Amino acid sequence: MEPLLWCIKYRPRKWEEFVGQESVIGHLKNLAESGVLPNMIFYGPPGTGKTSAAEVFSRAILGSSYGANFKSLNIRDVWEISMADAKRSVQDLAKLDRDKRSELDEYMSIIYREAQSALKVKGSTRPPNRSQLLQEAIRFFASTTTVTDEKVKILVLDEADALSNSMQQALRRTMELYNESCRFILITPTLAGWSPAIISRCSVLTFPVPSDTLIAEHVTNIAKKEGVEIDSNAAQAIARECSGDLRRALNLLQITATASNTITEDIVYAHSQTHLLASVRDIVSMAIEGSFEPARKKIRNLLALDGYSPQEILLEIERDLVKRPFDSITLKKVLNRVAEIDHRVTQGKNSFIHLTALLASLREYAAELA
Repeated sequence: MEPLLWCIKYRPRKWEEFVGQESVIGHLKNLAESGVLPNMIFYGPPGTGKTSAAEVFSRAILGSSYGANFKSLNIRDVWEISMADAKRSVQDLAKLDRDKRSELDEYMSIIYREAQSALKVKGSTRPPNRSQLLQEAIRFFASTTTVTDEKVKILVLDEADALSNSMQQALRRTMELYNESCRFILITPTLAGWSPAIISRCSVLTFPVPSDTLIAEHVTNIAKKEGVEIDSNAAQAIARECSGDLRRALNLLQITATASNTITEDIVYAHSQTHLLASVRDIVSMAIEGSFEPARKKIRNLLALDGYSPQEILLEIERDLVKRPFDSITLKKVLNRVAEIDHRVTQGKNSFIHLTALLASLREYAAELA
């Protein structure tokens, strides 16, 4: 068995284990103690504890009925699931070894047949498409009755920013129809692109980026628990490199710990150069210099061969661009363009086309500076 990732091992499971989120965690704790359960939106950068907070809050308010009345769906996982996998029956899945099927596989097997039945009622014989599967995955859990009469169910939709405008409208209707039996927690890195109708129906909670000092203290504490020595400069270096993402900070700590039981600043910088970071740095440099074809090929390899998601690549591009010597006006244009491409990637079908469009834009901005 592979060793457990530290970001999973030390994932917050109690209120006091969250780092740098005192205000929002205090608010959630008060809600749980009072039994108040509104629809909510958790938004903030990656690695700030949104998903963990949703789980801890749900456990606190649902109590013993948590297992039956709680479900978490990652919107991108549901959207990207293979249609061939979704078509498998529960009986077919039961014949597979446990490590060859997941909870999502089993759930989507049921959802596929529910969506198919709904289409037949409407007189359609065609199979459900991805949008219909996603909408049914949300509706099905929200519509079923709770196991305990005094509790409502909680449905967490992670990476909910991947919902298109039409899907958001369908979600709004579902929230209205099943408001008595189900509450929603939507997790998103931003409120940009969200329907005002959904925002108005939710309590919006912000998860800010923890300070570098808090991250360095947390990294030092985890290192001590794992029997690893780390000096203060190295802990600060990890805090700077992770850009507020605690998950990334613990991953970097674990990687450096494999190289030495005594972690120094030099070791941190030597191991923070990930394949994605190095590739993106080359891609941005080539695009700015006008070497479009090599940059385009590297983007394609990151997507097709290395398996990185378009959102991971875009985030790393954004991080690289803010370190470039652009003047304030050009940087504003560049970041606006990144935000536009991010929206297109979320709403469109071919991420590769949108990412290559960004490369072409970078060359144009660089030419303006020349």
